[in-house]
Amino acid sequence: MSKQPKQIAQTIIIFAIGAAFLYFVFKGTNWPDLWLKFTQTNYNWIAVGLLISVVSHWLRAYRATMLYQAMNYNVSTTNSLHAVFIGYFVNYFIPRGGEVSRCAALSKTNHLPIEKGLGSVITERLVDMVMLLIILGAVFVLQFDVIYNYINTNLAAKNNTAGSNLKYYLLAIVLIGVTTLFILRKQLATLPIFAKVLDKVKGFAQGLTSIKAVKQPLLFIALSAAIWICYILMMYFCLFALPATSHLTFTQCLTVFAMGTIGIVIPAPGAGAGTYHFAVMQGLLLFGVAQDDGIAYATIVHGAQMVMFIILGSASSLVVLSKHKQNVSH
Repeated sequence: MSKQPKQIAQTIIIFAIGAAFLYFVFKGTNWPDLWLKFTQTNYNWIAVGLLISVVSHWLRAYRATMLYQAMNYNVSTTNSLHAVFIGYFVNYFIPRGGEVSRCAALSKTNHLPIEKGLGSVITERLVDMVMLLIILGAVFVLQFDVIYNYINTNLAAKNNTAGSNLKYYLLAIVLIGVTTLFILRKQLATLPIFAKVLDKVKGFAQGLTSIKAVKQPLLFIALSAAIWICYILMMYFCLFALPATSHLTFTQCLTVFAMGTIGIVIPAPGAGAGTYHFAVMQGLLLFGVAQDDGIAYATIVHGAQMVMFIILGSASSLVVLSKHKQNVSH
């Protein structure tokens, strides 16, 4: 398949995924009741969440300047922040288009080559992936009973015997899988797909080791942790905005956050429209929040961020265009 038809097919699939999730989430929704929940929301807490979100993006912009500096490009935090806002803004309209537009913005303000900018974005994404894996691991440890009971209730409710032995079945499957991989490791090493996976792993490792190139790698790691802490706090404070979610603890919020992040990672238009709503709704169901309340919460948080990024992204686009004209005139 040539490049253009392949891209068209991918775009259609992404929009189909988003549409399917949106339909599933909002199917049968009582719209007057949903609107009532919107009117009963304390938007002061949403504002606090958005403020924390802006702080997280400032930290992301500052962290990015460390990568640019390692490539001998001095980019101000302000220019980096404008690029970050533009990237998120574009993601709402062009799935996964934010990375390229972010790099394009820096090429206009600081003459940073797009390919080098994309290289820094890849490093950032690898670090973010590690942070997400750490959070998922923490959730698994802290909320193991909740996750186990959810699986037990939803997947084994029809068979009490299977339900009571579910954890042993899962453990057996893991052990059998690991043993099989170990026994067949030499045969698997000859398969082309194994070589591709190995190349991906090596590339992942090389991307992470590139952090050594920054002048202050410990600060880079600390900033990465701070960014994700801000993400979690943003969701946590927004929980207080709705009566149905205000009772959740920080640990429970961590679980909902992890599921919501997975929803955003799934390719969908509108920066996770549909997939984010579904994932957050399912996460809130774990802790007794009704489905309608979960939908309301996800819609408000996603919608508030969308409005914020449209405003900030549009303003940043004008600033970048203005700076580009000044650079050209000089």
